[in-house]
Amino acid sequence: MKLYTKAYILIILILIQSLAVILLTNQMFINMVEGLLAFDKYSYPVAIILNILAVSAFFSIYFILRFLHIERESIIKLNHSQEVIDALHGQKHDFNNHLNLIAGMLQVGQTKRALEYVFDVSQRVDEVFSISKIKNIEIAATLSRKCAIAESKGIIVEMDISTSLENLKMDPIELCKILFNLLDNAIYELEHSKQEDKILTIDIADHDQMYCIAIGNSYPILSSSMYDKIFQPRYTTKADDGHGYGLSIVKQIIEKNKARITVESYEDVGTIFTVFLPQSQTEQKRI
Repeated sequence: MKLYTKAYILIILILIQSLAVILLTNQMFINMVEGLLAFDKYSYPVAIILNILAVSAFFSIYFILRFLHIERESIIKLNHSQEVIDALHGQKHDFNNHLNLIAGMLQVGQTKRALEYVFDVSQRVDEVFSISKIKNIEIAATLSRKCAIAESKGIIVEMDISTSLENLKMDPIELCKILFNLLDNAIYELEHSKQEDKILTIDIADHDQMYCIAIGNSYPILSSSMYDKIFQPRYTTKADDGHGYGLSIVKQIIEKNKARITVESYEDVGTIFTVFLPQSQTEQKRI
C-alpha cells in the first residue's frame, strides 16, 4: 500500500473518531439516544477535555495534509534534480564530441574551419548556459530537459534569457507545468512537420513589472479563428487519443494566478505563445 493511501486512511479514521467523540459528549445528542443506549453522562470537565481533544484532531489532520503536500513537492524537486544531472551528462558527452571534431580538423590542416566551428559552438554554449541565470532549480531543469529533447529530434533551439525569475509570484511548480505543456506541444508540432528548418525559440525577460515568457515554434501557422479554440479541453491536432488537455491546463493555471497568455501566428515566423506573469511586490518596489 502506498504512503499516500495509508495517510488518507489514517485521516479518515481520525475524522470518524473525532466526530464520534464530539457527538457522544454533546448533551443534545445524548438526550436523543439515551433511551436507546445505556451509558452514563460525562461530567462537564471530562466532556470539555474530550471535545478539546477531538477538535485538536482536526488540526492534526491539517498538518498531515500539509506534510503530504510538502512531501509531494520534494519528490517533484528530486525528479527535476535528476533531470538536471541527466542534462549535464548529455552536455558533457556533446562537449567531448566537439573537442574530438576540432582536434580532427586541426590534424588534417583545416585550421580556418576549426576556428569557425569553435565560434559557432561558443555561441550555442552561451545560449544553453543562459538557463543558469534562472534561480529556481525546477524551472531551470524543465527548460534544460526540454531543450535537450528538442535538439535530439533535430530541432534548432534559440534561447534568450535575461532575467532570473527570482521574484516570481506564482508557485514555480505551476510555472513548470505551463512550460512543460507549451514546450511539449511545440516540440511535437516541429517533430511532425515537413519543414526543413525546425526552430524552437524561448525568450524570458521582464517588462513593466511583469515576467514575459515567449515560446515559439516555426511551424504550424495558425489562423486567428484558432486562437481561442486551441485552449478548449480535448481540442488537439494529435492523432492519438487522450490528448487535448495541455493548453486547457495552461489556461486554468494562468487564470488562477491572475496572469495572461496571448497567441500570435505569422508566416515565415511561426506561432508564439507569450505568458505574462506578475512579479512579487518586492520586485516591483525594487524596480
